Amino acid sequence: MNYKYILIIILIVLILGGGVLAYKFWSVDSANKEKTNLIVGGDKDAHGCIGSAGYSWCEAKKTCIRPWEEYCTATTPKTAVFICAGSKTITATFYPTDDKYVDLNLSDGKKLSVPRAISASGARYANSNESFVFWNKGDTAFITEDGVTTFTDCITNIN
Repeated sequence: MNYKYILIIILIVLILGGGVLAYKFWSVDSANKEKTNLIVGGDKDAHGCIGSAGYSWCEAKKTCIRPWEEYCTATTPKTAVFICAGSKTITATFYPTDDKYVDLNLSDGKKLSVPRAISASGARYANSNESFVFWNKGDTAFITEDGVTTFTDCITNIN
C-alpha cells in the first residue's frame, strides 16, 4: 500500500515539473520570436546610417561614413598613389587645409583614417598606440605595423 502512495506522489511531482518546464519553454520561445523579428542592420538613424555597421553621419560630406576609414571634413582632398616594393600600393588622401588625418587605402585590403602625429621631418601619421605608422616625405612613403615595415620603397608621381 505504501508503494501505491509513493508511486502516485512521484507521478504528481513529474506531472507538475513537466508543466512548469513546458510553461518556461513556451514563455522563452515566444520572447525569442519577438526578438527574431528585429532585422540585423535595421538600426538606421535619421540620415539612413547603420550604426551597428559603424556608420555615422558626416555633415561636412553629407553622407554616412565610418570614422576610422574616412576623415569627416569639407576640405578638398588631394590623393596620391604610392607604388611600393613587392607590387604593393598605398592610396593616400590628404586634406591640405585641414591636415589632421590621412585616409589610406592599402593594396592588402586595409582601409583606415590615421591621425597626424609629431614628426621632426616629413609628414607622420600614427594610431594612438603607434602600432600603425604612415610616413610621407616629398614623393616617398612607407608604413610600419607593430614595428615591422610592411610597405617599403614607396614612390608617387604627384601631378
